Amino acid sequence: MRHEKYGVLVMNSEKIQVVKLMFSLCLDGMSLGQIKEVIESQGIEYQAKYKKDKIVGWSLAEIRKILSDPIYGNERYSAVAKEELEIARRMLTLNTRVVGKRMEISALVGIAVCKECGSFLVEKSVSTRGRTYLYYMCRKNKKGKGCSTHKIAVQELDEKVFVKMRRDIEDREVLCCKGLTREIAIRYLKYVSVDCLGNIEIILNI
Repeated sequence: MRHEKYGVLVMNSEKIQVVKLMFSLCLDGMSLGQIKEVIESQGIEYQAKYKKDKIVGWSLAEIRKILSDPIYGNERYSAVAKEELEIARRMLTLNTRVVGKRMEISALVGIAVCKECGSFLVEKSVSTRGRTYLYYMCRKNKKGKGCSTHKIAVQELDEKVFVKMRRDIEDREVLCCKGLTREIAIRYLKYVSVDCLGNIEIILNI
C-alpha cells in the first residue's frame, strides 16, 4: 500500500503474513486449490471481499498472481527471499499437489532438472507389496512427450546432492544437518542437473 505521508510503497505488516503463508504452502508443494482451502479455512478473507454487492472468495488466479509478483522478492520489503520467489514461480508450472498425510514434497522438486531435455524432475510414487516408494523422474517423460525412460529414488538423489553440498559449501548450517531438507535445498541450490545414469551437477545460489 502507499504511505499516507510520503506516497511510497510500503508493506502492510498484517497482510504480508498472509502472503508469506501462501509462499510457504506453495514451496511445500501445495496446489493453488489446496492453498485456497488452507487460507480460507483460517478465516483469511480476500481483500476485495465485496464485488458488486456480492461476497467473493479467493480466486486461483489471484493467488497465482501473488505468487508470481516479483515485488515480494525485493529485499527492501523482506516478504520472501528471492530464492523462494524463484522456486515458487517454477512450482506454478509443475502443477504439484501434496497427497495424503505428507506435509511437503521432496526436497529437489522445482530444483532438479533433466540434463538431457532440461525439464524439471517431478515426483512419482510406486506402490509395491503394501509399501510406497518415491522417485524423481523427468517431467517430459512422465507426460509421455519423449526423453529417455529413467528415474532415481528420492532418497538416493537427495543423499548424492547433500554429500556434494557438504564438500562444496563451507557453511555451519549445511555441515550440521543430518540430511537434505526442503529449506536447505531452496536456500543454497539454484539447479541440480541429473543425467539418466544418476550423475549430478549442482549450481549454487550466489
